Amino acid sequence: MRKITSELLAASTLILTIAVAPSAAMAEWPERPVSIVVPAGAGGGTDQTARMLAQRLQDKFGQPFNIINQGQGGGVVGINSIMTADPDGYTLGVIYNFAHYKPMGQADFDAENFIAIAQFNFDPAGFHVRADSAWQTLPQALDAIKAAPADYTIACGGGCGGSWPMAAATLLKEWGVDMSKVRMISGQGAAAALQDMVAGGFDVVPSSVPEAGALIEAGRVKGLAVFGEERLAAFPDIPTLNEAADLNISLGAWRGLVGPAALPEDIAGRLEAAMKEIVESEDWRKEMTDRGFGIKWRDSGDFGAYMEEQQTEVRSIIGALGL
Repeated sequence: MRKITSELLAASTLILTIAVAPSAAMAEWPERPVSIVVPAGAGGGTDQTARMLAQRLQDKFGQPFNIINQGQGGGVVGINSIMTADPDGYTLGVIYNFAHYKPMGQADFDAENFIAIAQFNFDPAGFHVRADSAWQTLPQALDAIKAAPADYTIACGGGCGGSWPMAAATLLKEWGVDMSKVRMISGQGAAAALQDMVAGGFDVVPSSVPEAGALIEAGRVKGLAVFGEERLAAFPDIPTLNEAADLNISLGAWRGLVGPAALPEDIAGRLEAAMKEIVESEDWRKEMTDRGFGIKWRDSGDFGAYMEEQQTEVRSIIGALGL
């Protein structure tokens, strides 16, 4: 009897251990460094905000959160890395508008391929030209492009259906420009495109204003408009679209943290809670504001719904513009 009881006790203990093990292992996350894939080159707005976030997540969880820049293919390489990563919580990603890749035949990403953890940023687009450009105002630039679309090049930064070029394309469409004749060229992010423009490679670079901030302050780039409802506090001399061209449009880019679709809910939940604390902190808000980045909080549910909405809207615009 004692032997049977002992065997039953051992079996019960084994069953209990098996049942508890997964949640116990999950509770120990992270036990080693976590990678955050950034589908853009170093120095741009996505990279800057990702590094700010990574440092604070490291402080919260006590493990390094390392940035991995993968801007190749206009961001396709990085986004693919996020989508196909092991869903163990050790590879996450900062993502932005990616809905254009599929209709443009560049990749096969959908919102459902990721778990939305939280959105932390929204930035209005900016319209940037070289400091020595003959265009002094936005209407001058738009009129010139409308008159001879093929004579000018517009940098896409990453893919030509991304947030910044989509904002520029929408603006040009509103101005009556034939988008089928405009030369839009993809690259490895806004930072690289801005440097190429300064060297004479492009005529226009749409991007967030903070991404162009250092070159604006150095007198090498000028901003003709910001695509938001108000001027940016960090760049008060750049007019809004409404002020510059009498256009009541607000266009820009969003950024958020995601993981592969099968990321365990408890890990995603812990990350979401940590991000909420970060985004609501005075330290985060001050650094974001000082650098000229917009702050936008959407929790997991709202962010996921927003990604779906953006996917529908972006793909509709791409079809209308013939991109």
